[in-house]
Amino acid sequence: MTFETVGSVAALQIAATKGFALRSVPTVQVTPTGIEGNREFFLVDVDERLYSVPKDPIFLGLWTAYDPGTRVLCIGRAEKVECVAEVRDEGSVRQFEFDERVVDGYWTPGPWDEFVSRLAGRRLRLARCATTGGGFDVYPVTLLSTASLHALGSEPDGRPVDPRRFRLNMTLDLGGRPFAEDGWSARVLAVGACELRLRGGIPRCLAVENRPDDGNRDFRVQRRIREVRGATPSEAGPSVLLGVYAEVVTPGTVSVGDCVQLAR
Repeated sequence: MTFETVGSVAALQIAATKGFALRSVPTVQVTPTGIEGNREFFLVDVDERLYSVPKDPIFLGLWTAYDPGTRVLCIGRAEKVECVAEVRDEGSVRQFEFDERVVDGYWTPGPWDEFVSRLAGRRLRLARCATTGGGFDVYPVTLLSTASLHALGSEPDGRPVDPRRFRLNMTLDLGGRPFAEDGWSARVLAVGACELRLRGGIPRCLAVENRPDDGNRDFRVQRRIREVRGATPSEAGPSVLLGVYAEVVTPGTVSVGDCVQLAR
């Protein structure tokens, strides 16, 4: 397989807990099951179903950090640590229902259960994925080009559109043509030391309407995407797509500034 260089890695983002704030990082380790440190944990409601941004964006202003060496999980807001403890799995592996699939995981009781339940005003529990980075939606990696993001223009107050709205792992500089990545479905993209097979566009739900810093919803993001590129037909009806899914062909390390190459 031969490759041609098409760009470079502009930014990398992860969130240790699904539905919480993204953190920009210089390097990620991509494994067959997901990105280390990304979506290792998730919240579930009393019915043991996933509780995340589409149901409640309240946790977008909170960050989480997890050290697998010490098994310590921290939850905080800005510079303040709200709760911290060692993660201790309880019981055996069990199955939890996500929107698109079933995820294997463990109960991880701790001070965070009371903290997140108080914030949400309902009983929630934290669980840990049984596989590395296993809390993804459909495929283990998501990405977007800088040109696609810039095509959306600015928010009503003049700010650039915040890329954290879209909850994506990799932002790639692929030149000035927006949505080029959408035309590469089923092709292999070498990003740093890993290889990914692109698997189609990501339908955008109401979660993108919430600005991460303050939850402001003045900017109608889905409408803007539709204005810029139109709706894409699908089996479920017209979808508003931004960003693409990818499955892992070859695991490896990816760093900001790494070369991005497309298989010929």
